Order: sequence, then structure tokens, then C-alpha cells
Amino acid sequence: MRCVVVTLLVAAPLVGAPLVADAKPAWKPHPIHIIPGVPLKPEDIKPYVPPNLAPEPEPEASDVKVVEVTAPEAVIEIRPWSSPMVGNAIKGARLPVKGTAKANKGGCSSHVWYALEPFGWICGHEARPTDQPATTEQVLKVREGSRLPFQYVMVLVKDEDKAPMWATLDDLKNGAEPERLLKKGDTVAIEKQYVWDGEKYWISVDGKVTPVAHTAMMGGGAEWHGIELTDKTPLPFGWVTPDKANVYGAPPEGKAPKADATLERRTRVAIVDERMVGKKKWLKVTVAEAPPAATFGNIMADNVKKKPAAPASGEAQTATPTPPPEDPIAKMPEIWISADAVNEVRLLEHPKTVPADIGKWIDVDLGEQVLVTYENDKPTFATLISSGRAIATPMGTYPVWAKVSAITMKNQPYEDKPYYVNKVPWSTFFQWHNAIHGAYWHDRFGVSKSHGCVNASPLDARHVFEWVTPPLPPGWTGLRPLDLLKSPYVVVRNSHMKKQFRQDRPIGPPDRGLEAQRLEEADAARAAAAAQAAQAAANGGTPPGTPPAPGQAPAPAPATPDVPSVAAPSTAPPVKP
Repeated sequence: MRCVVVTLLVAAPLVGAPLVADAKPAWKPHPIHIIPGVPLKPEDIKPYVPPNLAPEPEPEASDVKVVEVTAPEAVIEIRPWSSPMVGNAIKGARLPVKGTAKANKGGCSSHVWYALEPFGWICGHEARPTDQPATTEQVLKVREGSRLPFQYVMVLVKDEDKAPMWATLDDLKNGAEPERLLKKGDTVAIEKQYVWDGEKYWISVDGKVTPVAHTAMMGGGAEWHGIELTDKTPLPFGWVTPDKANVYGAPPEGKAPKADATLERRTRVAIVDERMVGKKKWLKVTVAEAPPAATFGNIMADNVKKKPAAPASGEAQTATPTPPPEDPIAKMPEIWISADAVNEVRLLEHPKTVPADIGKWIDVDLGEQVLVTYENDKPTFATLISSGRAIATPMGTYPVWAKVSAITMKNQPYEDKPYYVNKVPWSTFFQWHNAIHGAYWHDRFGVSKSHGCVNASPLDARHVFEWVTPPLPPGWTGLRPLDLLKSPYVVVRNSHMKKQFRQDRPIGPPDRGLEAQRLEEADAARAAAAAQAAQAAANGGTPPGTPPAPGQAPAPAPATPDVPSVAAPSTAPPVKP
């Protein structure tokens, strides 16, 4: 999905302009039109320019060994002056200190910077010395019995209705206007329930307020997870995609006959041979692992009511148990399945677009909807993902530019269709607003479903987040790599395409200039639409250019509105990350 990065990452100075590794250095600024899901032309991909930073000063010895964050979300910078950020820390986090520096270049009202372990500097106006020990736990803690760090609710109003959400409880009590209106499918991470004026409200973990009515409790997230890969894991392999896939004793010629048997969704199969029959690819497989047991109540909590009741312990059996039917798969000397019914995992050599000295990289195959992590060119983990469907996930090679423990994904100011997906966990950003992140609202991994980002199950997103270096220090909510080009790389390709590697976008965080340009285009389009609507209203509700009805005199030509003639930019539909 095309995700949204909130202020804690975008508002900070950028580490440098986005880049493509093989872009020519003679790139010159020029107008660029961004269309979501459409690759940029090579000449429109802006090369990366590393930041030109003065050397980091040696911290001065200090009696302060730990500081406690006092700001709601403290900014940790790369130098002890106004400089690119390297992370954020949550209020109350206690951070280890290795020294101090005087604030002699501005950007810190307290006049003292604290050098942090393992890296970064925090201004004294956002932290204070403490004699308490440093924080040792991660900010996100998984709830008991869940795979998620928060309890979520989903808004279930009618398509045309909206649910109000206030910024604070005081705003609700004082009769202020809601901060935003939530639509069907939006989600909120809740902390507690509150009753005001006879009505129940949810208080979110961010302190926002929305009515309990028309919301439904969500479950603990999908239980699906990928597998660790070792030298003993046979490659290639795959997972069955549909709920039931037909299998045959031999590849059918022409129209497929009645199946000899079926394999259930997410059965893992080892691929031992393949054959083309006409234009259709068939795979010879063996069953490597049975599918995981069906689970209930993972996405929406009410689903747990559908779970069949188990007999009470010690309950007498009134009939002899029926033995399970014989498995037809076990009797088949060969098992052939259509390649279209399998998410295939195949070994990928070190891509030419990934620098040779990069030890960790991630292969995201849009054609197969699988993700594989590599360390020193050895595959270490594989799983199913859901990439962009309405808006394609950008293909290309991208170093990870940020990690955020939990982030609220919502529409950008230049997008006209609102959405709000609260506290998306374990987000690993690889290109602009696109991330590999946990998706707690579905369990259809293995098919494209997002609007640009790479959806992973909560367990898999957490695995990738913790595997990508550097690790998130205790108390930190997000970080950026000190050197973008040394960060683990994400290679987004499509093995189903003749040219499976290409570069659709620049690397790195969102480009501020392009973001501002998109907002200007959107504002101009909105103004033009408003002027046209006003013209239509003044014209008796008839849009300009509409021919008169038979026998009716044509309306006088309206005056041309004083608005720019700008085509409306393509905007993203509501994101389901």
C-alpha cells in the first residue's frame, strides 16, 4: 500500500535527496508529475545526494549517565546542532548518555546536548537528567493472547455515513468540532472506554475520542507466519494460494479433467519439476508441510462465536468415532499442480542493483507475492505478502530509509479520499511512503490487496522489522540509518514480467518539493471544481456547456472564473495499508 509517514519522520530535515544508484550526476531540476502507481521516467528520478555534515564532535565527560525524555516525542539528531534526525524517543523513556556538548550553533534552547548510546544527540529541552536506570524494553509490547501491541476497533458505519473523532476529551466536552470524520473500514487503537452525557466513547492510545456506537472490536491479528530457511530447506518451494487447489497425477493436456485430489490453502509444497503444456505452466510437487489449522477470531473478535464448540472434558461419546477418510494425495505417485495456484519461492542471486558490500537485502516478488530475506546472499526467511492492487507497489531497489514501531497511516493533504488506519505496527519504510508493515485487518497474504505498501502478517512484519539493522534502541519509536546507502536494501521485482527488474521511483524519504507541488496541484484542482460547482448553482443547477432543452433558450455564457486551468491530479483511493 502507499503508506503515509506522519510528522515525526517527514517534518525533520531530510538526510538527502532521493536517489537511484545508477542515476547520472548531471540531473537538473525540472517539473515532474507524480501519478500514483505509474513508474517515473528515468530522467525524472532524482539522484541521491548524501548530506554534507561537519565531523561529529567528541562528547565531553559528564556526570549525567541517563536522561528521561520529557517531550511527547523527542527528536534525536545526528549532530549536536540543527541537523538531520536519526530517530525519535517516547515520553518517559530513559536513555543512556555517553557525554555532552554545548549548544553553540543554535537549535537547542537549553544550551546543552546529550550524546546518546548507541548514537545520536538529544537537546536538553526535550530531556532531563535522572538517577533512574536506562530503559531496557522496546516501546511496543505484544498484548497477551494476541500478536499485536494494541486493541483495535473498526468503524462499521454505512457507506454514506461518518463517525466523528475529536482530538481530545476536552474538545468533546466543550462542544468543539471533530478533528476528522471516520468512514467505514477505518481503524482506531483504543485504550479505554469513557461515558459522557449518557453516551459511550472510546479513548484511543493517542488520546483521541470517538463513539463506541458503530464500531466493532477487532481480534488479535492473523496467525499466519513464514518460515526460517536453512541449508536443509529445499528450494524452490511454494505455498498453495487458493482455498482448494486441484492436483493431478500428470499435467492435463487441453481442458483440465476432474481433479484427482485437492490441496488446501497454504499447504507448503516442494517443487521438484516443472513443465509447460501449451502456454500453461505446471509444477510437480511433494507436500513439505500441511497447512496451518484454521483459526477463528483473528481479524474481527465476533468471528470467535463461529468456532464450533468442543465437547466438554469427560463428556461421554454416544457413537464410535468415524475414522478419517483416506488421503488421496498419499496414493498419488506424482502430484502436478498449476503454477497459478502456488506462491513460488525461488533462490535469487545477489542483484546487480544491490552494492556488493551490502550483507542484508530483501527480495519482494510481486509476481509471486512472496518476500525472502537474504544475509550474505543466503536466504534466511520466506513468507507470503500482499502488495499493491489498486496502486502498484513501486518496483526498484531501495535502501531502508526508516523504521517506525507504530505509525498512523492517513490520507495526505493532496488526497481527496480520506482514510485513517491507526497505529500500524512494525513499519519498515523503503521508498517514500511505502513500507513493509504489519496488516491487522486481513489474512489474505499471498494475493495483492494493498494500495502500494507491502502488507505482511503481524508476526512476519515484526520479524522483518527486528531483522533489519540497526535495531531500534529501547525507548525509541523510530530511527533512520546513519548512512542510507549502507542500510539493508529492498529489491521489489516482478518475476512474471519479461523485464523483472526496473526502477520506478527515487530512493529515500518523500521529496519535500514534490510533495509541495502535489499539494499545489490538488488545491488548484479543488478551486477549479468549486468554481465550476458555483457556476452550475448560479445557472440553475445546469453545468456549463449543457445544451438547452428543446424549446428552451440557451443560457448566457457565464464569466470565466479566475482560477488556474490545472487538470486534477490522480489521487490515491482510501488506503488499506
